[in-house]
Amino acid sequence: MANQHIKVGDRVRFMNEVGGGRVTALLSKEMVSVETKDGFEIPTYIKNLVVIEPDSPSSSHRQSSGSSSQGNRSASANDASAPSQTSDRYPEVKSSGFKEINQFKGNDFPEFIFAALPENPGNPPEGKISLYLVNDCNYTLIYHFATKMTSEYTTVDAGMLEPNTKVELESIQPKAMGELPEYCFQLLFFRKSAQQLDEPVQKEIRISPVKFFKASSFVKNSYFNTPALLIKLADHPLKAELDKLTEKEFQQVTLTKETRKAVQAVMPKSDLVEIDLHIHQLIDDTSGLSNTEMLKLQLDTFRKEMEKAIATGVKKIVFIHGVGDGVLKNELRRELQRRYARYPFQDASFREYGFGATMAVLRK
Repeated sequence: MANQHIKVGDRVRFMNEVGGGRVTALLSKEMVSVETKDGFEIPTYIKNLVVIEPDSPSSSHRQSSGSSSQGNRSASANDASAPSQTSDRYPEVKSSGFKEINQFKGNDFPEFIFAALPENPGNPPEGKISLYLVNDCNYTLIYHFATKMTSEYTTVDAGMLEPNTKVELESIQPKAMGELPEYCFQLLFFRKSAQQLDEPVQKEIRISPVKFFKASSFVKNSYFNTPALLIKLADHPLKAELDKLTEKEFQQVTLTKETRKAVQAVMPKSDLVEIDLHIHQLIDDTSGLSNTEMLKLQLDTFRKEMEKAIATGVKKIVFIHGVGDGVLKNELRRELQRRYARYPFQDASFREYGFGATMAVLRK
């Protein structure tokens, strides 16, 4: 772009943020100093600037010496009679309107996927892992992707994602897999025509590094040619409405359906279900929670998932509790012996989980 020819005196605007100013100094081949309207001088990369008014010696001379001439007074009068409708500080951006493209029949519910794609599917930790955002629906998506470490957010990427497309956000190198940040999303999505405005999605995700060492974490999918770790960022609207119901209301709805002899939906049986009980997989923010409260949440989740698995005919269920100091593992096994004594349990596959998981056999 013409930005490479920026010189002192040029009026410029910032590409990545609001505002602009005048170039006061050339700091290097890549950077200049820009004085804003408020009088602050900001070092800025040339690639992040757009020239809106090049410096002109003749125009500068007219501006400095023409205030006493009758001709310039007339010009000023003409300018006053026909004021400009634009401002250098707020340059006008031309809009071409909104067009909805790349529509797939039946893909009308919000479906946004956070995906981790290993460079080496056979041994994921040995290569980099690319992180993707997949827009698997007919909605246009505006996204903000950031990482969080020690309560500080850092923006990694942001933009607009067309319907039924995907974008690579960043990649994780093998040496960085031991200490991962939280991955944070803000999503605003919309259609050309809709009955209502959808609520934005804001989600913070913590991925346990253990997942990258398990082949079972990566599944075949329609988004990539190789297996990937997939995390949903938005639920189906019907599920979201059910989540709003209290447990009592849900039971009342179930009883009403049974009383009316409504046809009950049967969940498909599964040979194996995996539940990660690491606290950051269950709750986004643990601040203010004691160890006792966190353990209670983990055990409540264990009981709920056990009951669900038994009710839906699951064959085996694996609870990932980690190694740690063994408190969660011991409490979980005590519950299995006391509350679910009819179901045998054992250490889960060492190859897949190490010493950090317990498997219960619910049916032969």
